[in-house]
Amino acid sequence: MSSFHTVLVGPVDGGWRVECDLAGQPLMFLSGARAEAQAKALAAGLAKSGYDAHVVIRDRSDALVGATRYFSQSGAAVRQEGRPA
Repeated sequence: MSSFHTVLVGPVDGGWRVECDLAGQPLMFLSGARAEAQAKALAAGLAKSGYDAHVVIRDRSDALVGATRYFSQSGAAVRQEGRPA
């Protein structure tokens, strides 16, 4: 059951959204850190359920700040890209 799903974290007026291609409505957060944590937890859960997942995080200027892949076989997360801290 290997299928690939994307979880996006991005800004909205007054907060942050977490969107997944499996869900109908995005999750909304006031804190970017909480949105990022929820996206990573969702991706880890997808990996445990047999799906590969990709978390993509964008900042307030809509620039890519990080991306992490979660693989179903190993359950391991691998940081793929992002600007240096």
